[in-house]
Amino acid sequence: MSLDTETAISAIASFKDRLDTLLAQESTRRMIDEAEVAGRFPRGIVELLGREGIFAAKWQERPVPALQHTLALSERFGRLGAGGIASGVTLHDSAIAMLRRFGRSERLREVADQAIAGQAVLCISATEAGAGSDMLGLASTAARENGGYRLRGHKKMASPSPVADYIVLALRGSDEGHAGRDDLALFLVPTSQLRVGKQFDTVGARSISTAPVQFDTWVPEELMIARPGTGLAVLSMALAQERFAMAAQIVGACQLALGVTVARMKRRTSFGAPLFDHQALRLRVADLQARVDMMQLALNGLIADGAGFNVRSASAAKVTVVRLGGEVMSECMHIFGSAGVLESESPLGRWWRDVKMARIGGGTDEMLWEIVAAGLEPDYANYDRLVDEWQPEQAFGLPAAEPQAAESQAAELQAG
Repeated sequence: MSLDTETAISAIASFKDRLDTLLAQESTRRMIDEAEVAGRFPRGIVELLGREGIFAAKWQERPVPALQHTLALSERFGRLGAGGIASGVTLHDSAIAMLRRFGRSERLREVADQAIAGQAVLCISATEAGAGSDMLGLASTAARENGGYRLRGHKKMASPSPVADYIVLALRGSDEGHAGRDDLALFLVPTSQLRVGKQFDTVGARSISTAPVQFDTWVPEELMIARPGTGLAVLSMALAQERFAMAAQIVGACQLALGVTVARMKRRTSFGAPLFDHQALRLRVADLQARVDMMQLALNGLIADGAGFNVRSASAAKVTVVRLGGEVMSECMHIFGSAGVLESESPLGRWWRDVKMARIGGGTDEMLWEIVAAGLEPDYANYDRLVDEWQPEQAFGLPAAEPQAAESQAAELQAG
């Protein structure tokens, strides 16, 4: 083992130990439990992670974070059973990723440092009414004005905007270099310059604090993260980080749910025997545990093969893990029986709703499948070698139909 490898292992081991200690503290658990009950993102969790050096250890002086630290942070937050809080921390960290890698001005670098220190809470928003995941359908704009930009429009869902200090906005912008063509741009805007609406009552992940924002404000050019025409590329990079983190978060949440469910099965007696002794239930949980374990190994594989981590692989990981997470939570809630549907008796229903929300945040299943589909490669060589479709001309010695004649016959059939 090389010295560099030993140092890396030691660093990540120290990071995990420090994080485990912080999250196990009674004050931390109390903060998270109270936030879940109140349905409001706890600003104190970002302040704690910053004050105790968790973000600093994760980022150090790098323009991009080490994936093993992202995996460790997200998986451990997933195991807390507070999906909204875990997602809020992920969004804060994804905004740091944009500022660290693409922030060119001193102001952007300064805000990034504040966010790493836990002195500023960040959020990201692109979603608008009527646009959803369609970045080309955004109506909010950024227009040049007095050496800066006039930003006008709204965002339907911005998390956790009610407690954030800054928000990264995706807007349609114009730039002389693009000959007047509108294109996607990204700006960092103080929330003090926005109007934050009433927090939505979401089905799940309530503690992420999702609210709409409206704006008609001017910002200096130094707050532009990505100029018009480059915003989609920058946003895609941040989304890759977010989707990988969400996959790790859901793996952690699944491990928590399965562990709690196995404990229930070993303690709960039905028909004269513990639930765990009933083969149908035991094997159902074993199947789920096996698939979750394989997905955890897959995420570690992405870390080991750094070159394999990209927008496509991160999208594939997120959509696969989150869909599995929905199945895990549903089955665990089912095995809990009546206690699974009573929130006064177990958190299974809340966990199930949190995972459902995760199928939408960071990109819907269909959107992520499209990203994966864009990279599908046909194997024409083996297709030609292995596939030999039955043809009537060959089977009965008939003359091959002329292409034009075949088209004419098809047109006649359609018209008739």
